[in-house]
Amino acid sequence: MENIYSALKILAKTIKAQNLFTAAKEMACIHLFHNNVDFSKLQEFYLSYLYHYDNLNRDILVEKISKHVLDSDIYEEAYLLWKKQDTKKTNRTDKKQNELNLVTGKHIKFPKKV
Repeated sequence: MENIYSALKILAKTIKAQNLFTAAKEMACIHLFHNNVDFSKLQEFYLSYLYHYDNLNRDILVEKISKHVLDSDIYEEAYLLWKKQDTKKTNRTDKKQNELNLVTGKHIKFPKKV
């Protein structure tokens, strides 16, 4: 069973699969599967891998990371884990900065009347 998931991962990593995935996201007339709903577990894993490699390829394209991340499964997983944790940290920081304290004089500085 492990070989099936490895094969799906290898297939999702190919340029052809990534191009087809990108086209399917942009154009509603292109379908990756014959069925459009009620995906099997294998289809769900394949879609997950497609998204995984799409995210990696986008980050490589904007030079956020090196293309060598694709050299090893460990590098890929480590980068995505780091990215997920970094995103959570950024979201927490943004939420704290966006919180308003409506007690006068604490964080809100009202303009003086002229």
